[in-house]
Amino acid sequence: MTKLAIRIVFATALFAAAAFPQAKNAILFVGDGGGVTSLNAASIYGYGKPQALYIQSMPNVALADSSTTVEWVTDGAAAASAFATGKKGRNGVVSMSPDGQAYKTVLEYAEENGLSTGLVGNPVDGITYAALSASYAHADNRSRDLDIYHQFLSPRFGNGPDVVLVTSSKKLNADVPGGLEAIGSEFKAKGYTFARTLEEVASLDASKTRVVGMFDSDNFDMAAAVKQAVARLSQNPKGFFLVVYSDCHLGKTRASLVRLVDLDRAVRAVGDDLKSNTLMIYTADHGYALYVKGEKAAEAQKSADHKRIVDAIHLEDQHTAEEVPVVAMGPGSERVKGYISNTDVFRIVMSAYGWQ
Repeated sequence: MTKLAIRIVFATALFAAAAFPQAKNAILFVGDGGGVTSLNAASIYGYGKPQALYIQSMPNVALADSSTTVEWVTDGAAAASAFATGKKGRNGVVSMSPDGQAYKTVLEYAEENGLSTGLVGNPVDGITYAALSASYAHADNRSRDLDIYHQFLSPRFGNGPDVVLVTSSKKLNADVPGGLEAIGSEFKAKGYTFARTLEEVASLDASKTRVVGMFDSDNFDMAAAVKQAVARLSQNPKGFFLVVYSDCHLGKTRASLVRLVDLDRAVRAVGDDLKSNTLMIYTADHGYALYVKGEKAAEAQKSADHKRIVDAIHLEDQHTAEEVPVVAMGPGSERVKGYISNTDVFRIVMSAYGWQ
């Protein structure tokens, strides 16, 4: 490379770094199945008009390809791994290459750099569910719950996620000898405060910044959980990285819409307070065949009873292959634009922190 070429590359890198402000924190919100049509229906269901979600007010928007290396239609493991590592993989595989190489994740980079990290999610499989475990674990099969759980307890970088607020997994409880009581003891041995309810988490002293909450119900208050996580993670002066996941494709129209509205409220709960120093991204792992359909729309015209939109929604409990929205605000969100890949979410977050 000539000296001139080196200068051009250096100047380009310098301009790119200077063009966007650096984020102290980043939060990735993932609505499972929460694609464009689902957001549209959720806005009408929740507020009686389109584009009324807080997510839909965020200024930077892109559409991301969600395919895997070999499948047109992704599952949650491949999608979450793409967000976490910047590399496409196979369905069912968690943050790992085809030959068994562990791909380094944003959360692992954050741990390595001294940031606090967290996970909030309501999947029934809890902490080992692929959409969450892709941030900290590496497995050739998303169903290896016990192996994934042990990886949480023995992180490759730092001391692992600091605040984890999730549903208690019946599957994991059955796999671990001694069940949930033994799991709680193992977390305590690793320096965590262990809680069984969100109310118990909220009652903890603010100095408790290493907390695992495992709740009996998957219908806990997502906004309250996110606020708890942010409050505890924010005590680290170096910043934090947080992944928030909500299962919004439940096979039932109304339940799926309620989940999306609740997730949007969680984004709203922290958005205005954090937007000056925090990159906030909302995306979906895949599309979902949930949409307002014309032939039934006449039965649910615009009216004060906007929840009747449920009558006009067509639902097939299927993942779909179309591009998913990536919506962002805060430092570094200007990089979110145009048609991109789901792997670009990784690069956008890394760049916002100023990491290569």
